[in-house]
Amino acid sequence: MEISNKIDILETLGSNIRKIRLMKGFSQESLADTINKSVNFVSLVENGKTGLSVQTLIDFCNSLGVDMNTLFNGIVRPIESKDSDFLLKSFILLNEKDKTLLNDIITYMVNSKS
Repeated sequence: MEISNKIDILETLGSNIRKIRLMKGFSQESLADTINKSVNFVSLVENGKTGLSVQTLIDFCNSLGVDMNTLFNGIVRPIESKDSDFLLKSFILLNEKDKTLLNDIITYMVNSKS
């Protein structure tokens, strides 16, 4: 799906940032601190009420540990989607505790096949 309406773009981008922030276990306050912005700014972004500079998008990516493709999910049509791409992108969004749990599950599954 490709969105062309500016309001829809900002809302989708903000929603993606909120989802990633929550999945990573960050508060708005901690994210604001890492990107040197106010909590109010992060709230405005997450609610699709303000645009972002390229530098601020980069700051969000670096602080959240994701790439631009993850932030723009649902806005820019992906070139090609594969199951492995989805798994890798999803894994990046997990916190360390969830990554450890998923690693244990995968290890169990692989070992049970032997």
